[in-house]
Amino acid sequence: MDKNRVASITSDLIDAVRDVCIKHAVTHTEYRAAIDFVSRAIDAGERSLLFDAFLEANVVASDPTKITGTTSQVLGPFYLPDMPFLKDGVMARENELGERLRVSGKVLNCRSEPVGGVELDFWQADASGRYSHFDGGATPDKNLRGRIASDETGDFFLETVKPAQYTIPDQGPTGLLLREMGRHSWRPAHLHVIARHSDYSTLTTQIYFEGDEYLESDAVRAASTDLAFPLIYDGDQTILSFNLVLQDIDSTN
Repeated sequence: MDKNRVASITSDLIDAVRDVCIKHAVTHTEYRAAIDFVSRAIDAGERSLLFDAFLEANVVASDPTKITGTTSQVLGPFYLPDMPFLKDGVMARENELGERLRVSGKVLNCRSEPVGGVELDFWQADASGRYSHFDGGATPDKNLRGRIASDETGDFFLETVKPAQYTIPDQGPTGLLLREMGRHSWRPAHLHVIARHSDYSTLTTQIYFEGDEYLESDAVRAASTDLAFPLIYDGDQTILSFNLVLQDIDSTN
């Protein structure tokens, strides 16, 4: 980041904090308590969680480089890079518990033209709300994670299970602050995906389900109704369809 930009943002941030202190007549004792709280969160391993829960969604939503295409979402703390490519788009093990979910759609550009060869990096919680690698070994390594690619017509297909709603870690400082603010710690059920193509801006987003009770009160204030799609029930499987629209790299300039 440019040094002048760092100085400008930092100065405005200090001014904003000063205004809040004046508005609420913040005492020095309260200031020290806030510093101690942040320190406890860091000591508890919640540095990323704390800032993700309260700030990241605001930064993503206000990013001026994102002006077209599918709405961006927070990356979240559970992403792992370099996951394997999936055979035939099958991400869920045969014995994976949960409601089978078939995901399909198209990758398009902002001119509604199909885009082939887009790498789609998916990850999700399981039917109990757990992410592999972050669940103390309760699920297999790399479970419900993997990459596929859109075909020459922009189509993509994924076989998985419906992820569960879950609470972000809420027994430490971050959860305490949420409760003090009168907010719960639940996230709506969702799929994560990163779409990558050399000719387009990388898209990081999340896909939600219409009717989820936590869409309007997401613990991290990230969920967006324009990213919520209906579930269609067909025999022994559930179908979810959506398109991903990529932003031209030139449109960010």
